Amino acid sequence: MITVVIAEDHDQVRNAWSFYLGSFEDISILATCSDGTECIRIVEELRPNIVLMDINMKRMSGIDAASIISRQWPESKIIGLSAHRDHSYVKKMLHAGAKGYVTKSAVAHELVRAIHEVYEGGIYICEEIRTKTNN
Repeated sequence: MITVVIAEDHDQVRNAWSFYLGSFEDISILATCSDGTECIRIVEELRPNIVLMDINMKRMSGIDAASIISRQWPESKIIGLSAHRDHSYVKKMLHAGAKGYVTKSAVAHELVRAIHEVYEGGIYICEEIRTKTNN
């Protein structure tokens, strides 16, 4: 079972991801939260396998939270989630310790693929970003 925490400041997006991902037999949503500070507390307590981390959140950005989590609890692997398609955001998340990056416009099954690949030790960059890089 792959355990997941979702950090996203928009309630509807957070709830939709939780509902969708919770429908997979091998994924368990341990908790959801709305900012980086709360995410750090939850990761410290629950130690999920995967943290889905929005980049732009109030109180503490996903990039700052990812940096702390990846240093303190490296077993909890982070996948950055963002509407930003710019490579500078991808680089910042990866530099902060994230093992993946998926745009919010990516198709839903790509997020599941990212979770599995990162859980298995890989690095996952969504198709949209990879295609943009190759052009």
